[in-house]
Amino acid sequence: MKLTNTILSTGALVALGLGMALTTTTVHADSVTSAAHESIYHLTTKDGWSNDLQSIVWNSKEKYYDLYFLHSKAADDPNEAGSQDWLHTTTKDFIHFTPQNSAIKADGPEAPYTWKSAWTGTVLVNDGRIKGVPKGAQVAYFSGLEKHDGGSQNIWVAWSSDNGRTFSHVLNNSAPVIDHSWNFTSQNKIDERDPAVVYWHGKMLMYVAEGNEIGVYQSHDGLHWSKADPNGASKVGIGTYLRGINNQDSTPVECPALRTMEIPNGQTKQVLFFGAKAPHAGQTTGTYYIVGHLDQNGLFAPETDAKRLDQGSDYYGANFSGSSDLSNASGTIKSMGWVGNWSYTANGVHNDEAANSEFTKHLGSYSVARNLELTNGMSIKSTPIVGQGKDVKHYNNISKDRPINGVNASSNRSFTNGHDTNGLIHNLLDVPNLSANKMYNLHFYNTKGNYKGRIYIDIWQGGDYVRFNYDPSNGWYNVKSRSGELDKGRNGQIASSYYYDGLLGNGNGYVADSGVKNQQSINLKVLTDKNSVEIFFPNGESYTVARFNTSQKQDFKIFTEDPTNGNRVDITQSNLN
Repeated sequence: MKLTNTILSTGALVALGLGMALTTTTVHADSVTSAAHESIYHLTTKDGWSNDLQSIVWNSKEKYYDLYFLHSKAADDPNEAGSQDWLHTTTKDFIHFTPQNSAIKADGPEAPYTWKSAWTGTVLVNDGRIKGVPKGAQVAYFSGLEKHDGGSQNIWVAWSSDNGRTFSHVLNNSAPVIDHSWNFTSQNKIDERDPAVVYWHGKMLMYVAEGNEIGVYQSHDGLHWSKADPNGASKVGIGTYLRGINNQDSTPVECPALRTMEIPNGQTKQVLFFGAKAPHAGQTTGTYYIVGHLDQNGLFAPETDAKRLDQGSDYYGANFSGSSDLSNASGTIKSMGWVGNWSYTANGVHNDEAANSEFTKHLGSYSVARNLELTNGMSIKSTPIVGQGKDVKHYNNISKDRPINGVNASSNRSFTNGHDTNGLIHNLLDVPNLSANKMYNLHFYNTKGNYKGRIYIDIWQGGDYVRFNYDPSNGWYNVKSRSGELDKGRNGQIASSYYYDGLLGNGNGYVADSGVKNQQSINLKVLTDKNSVEIFFPNGESYTVARFNTSQKQDFKIFTEDPTNGNRVDITQSNLN
């Protein structure tokens, strides 16, 4: 998703939750880099701003993964036309990354129908059918703004002769291979972006975000595209990809991706991933998935309801490893998402008054990579790829009556994020001034039966916090976050409030159902870095939230209610870098 205030209509901004007095003034910073928002073990843009992840591609020649993401050199105005390109890096372990380089230029070559901003798309390896490209070469299909017609959205294609480092060979005489104005493409004649390209049944398919629907096209040479369904509109509508979710005001859909996954019982299914939001279901922007198959024309047919891949407010513009040939099924694929939300990241920290501050010169971070598996129940289980950690510390068998060295445990402790069912909040862990880059493995259990009483995790970073409030009896939890930096943005308290409670009308933060309930023992994994907090449940559900404070230090606290007098927690704490 690539917003530009000079391109999108007011209606489109409102649909995205951004139609709230946005300004279009541009004040360029003298420098576009700063260490203020540089993560420690998460991928972060080298300078400026970044958002959507383009592709995670296994490079079989070099035995590493190529990663591509959308970048803007104009950090004070990330949506400025002409400033957006693709950055490229490589990794073997998803913790360490090579120096970043520009892979697709912000400005296309001088030609009648070229681009002036490179937006989201797909990288795949030519299997021999893409015309004008050597077999085995990497090819990028990408959306962008047309240079000579005021900035309409179209799709271009280019290939790489340097093993995926850059895409400098533009095909089709630099003209779009999909144009928003053709009579069979975008029905709203505005949106034409984020192409997802795959091989399927001897041809190529392209899924393209077109407002509240996904256009589906076919090609036999990668250059000439037509409707995948020659006798219909050839669109996947909102009632299909958001099946089972109250989708009122849920436009636009963005960043589609298709993969074939094998489940443990041996069946294979197609999974459609995409970016969307469902405010009437209490959900802000995020990454969703739905499981099903493709019909005879290549249009997605659902077999489940849609679900969020990550339940948090800050897992968007995601992309995935796995084969671009849908005849090849994967038992496990990898995913990473942009840690951000357009309703506050873009118009909160980015602001005209602070255009020359350190906060606007290095903002764009990504989640840890996750292994995704499709279960027999047709749900995706997500497991973070982080390794073992270093400088490990263990705190075992902690209860309100058993403080141990380094842990401040006390009864009758006041706490502002909820009410105790028995009148007591117990402090199980309170360790200040830790480094921001941590992994916490938390084993909550009860010595008498199922765990009773709420669990609170309170993480302070400077004057800002992330608060997690979980009821293990029913599986529901909420998250509230506070960022003073967002108060300084274009919309001031609007961005700050959306970050805190989503402006969803419940005043209770972001609320979700983990599905983990009525258990005697519960394992939670919490990953913290300078720009993010990620929480993983034992069933593979996860919650990701951005942080905007620049402190390298944090305080980590755990509280609980204990009506049974049997609650315990074992804690393993380690550094990640």
